[in-house]
Amino acid sequence: MAASMANGMKNSFIKSLLNSEGSHRLTNVRYATGLRLRRSGKLPGVARTFEQRLEDMKLTKQAKPPNVNIGFPLTKNSLIEEQTKAVIKKKRRQLLAIVQDGKLKIDLDKVDEESWNTNKQEQLHRLTEHYGIFRDLFGGAYFYPHVNLDVSYDIPDDYELPVYHGNRIEPSQTGRPPNVYYEAEPDTLWTLLMTAPDSHLQDNNTEYLHWLVGNIPGNEISKGEVLCDYLQVFPVKGTGFHRCVFVLFKQEQKIDYSSDRLNPNTCSLRERSFKTFDFYEKHQDHITPAGISFFQCQHDESVRDVFWNKLGMKEPCFEFVFPASYHPKQKKFPHKQPFDLYLDRYRDIKDIDEEVLREKLKSVHPFKPPTPPPKYPFLHYNDEVRGKPSWIKMKRKHMLLKNMQWRES
Repeated sequence: MAASMANGMKNSFIKSLLNSEGSHRLTNVRYATGLRLRRSGKLPGVARTFEQRLEDMKLTKQAKPPNVNIGFPLTKNSLIEEQTKAVIKKKRRQLLAIVQDGKLKIDLDKVDEESWNTNKQEQLHRLTEHYGIFRDLFGGAYFYPHVNLDVSYDIPDDYELPVYHGNRIEPSQTGRPPNVYYEAEPDTLWTLLMTAPDSHLQDNNTEYLHWLVGNIPGNEISKGEVLCDYLQVFPVKGTGFHRCVFVLFKQEQKIDYSSDRLNPNTCSLRERSFKTFDFYEKHQDHITPAGISFFQCQHDESVRDVFWNKLGMKEPCFEFVFPASYHPKQKKFPHKQPFDLYLDRYRDIKDIDEEVLREKLKSVHPFKPPTPPPKYPFLHYNDEVRGKPSWIKMKRKHMLLKNMQWRES
């Protein structure tokens, strides 16, 4: 009855509105019962005003609008396209006959190489966007790499470890400055940047600057102005993979980088705190991003040496330490619990591992390959455990099934 009375009050209220002010008022009224008459509105006090929505849509100082190309415009290699079209047009009939006969053989490696050379800019742009580098370094703005940035690290035995676009490199292999090469005219100026957007210990929106060289004449890195000395990467233990990015900027003129220069051989993480977005925004009238290369790295033992001997601080660690398993006080006569499993709770894990290892070594011969597992593991089970306690029967069953501590690691 109460529900019918409430519905009657709603209907009478709506009828009064129709009679007094017309049906067009229905789209603008919210009444006290909680019905929303505006299609896209919310309850009073919850709906955001038009001014608040505009504020949300406005771009802050720290973010550039997405889908803005801050680099050189994308240009297709028209010469390659014209040559390809001419060859296909000339040999179309011959290729069609070979395909129909099933005699056409294609070198897939050559096809991949040709595809890479033809669409290199778009593919590099797609890879860089996939790894979130445009989002984290330039606030969503992007560019197409027009310059091939070849970066490699020297490793023992006169080998070079190249940096591609997302390959994995160990921190111990980045102890020395890398070899950087790109094609450039001698009278041009360039800026090379190396940054780590995932390594900052306090602020996720800040990077650590590992290397910065400006006013480089042509491709001679050694003759450039070193604004920040090179520092090996140091991904902290327990933080997963870190991205290390090289960005090459082309300068329109010589730039005064005095305000960006750090102290020589500085190892202060506070001084090396850096934002590529702010650096580019400061010099955007004179520099244009033209090349990019990056790799991934994860913690290894060399990171400890960097923190202790170069940075002068203890090595942080973000690995979760699991607390020890809680076991109640041991009882002399546990009720309705497996005898061996109950005792194993209070044994040292090293003793259990030693017991398992000794049991496994009984079936291992030093000069023969391991015996394959039996097809029917329970074929002789009854003969082995006949007349023995139940806990030994259960233990033997776990051994045959490779369960619990007998599981193959």
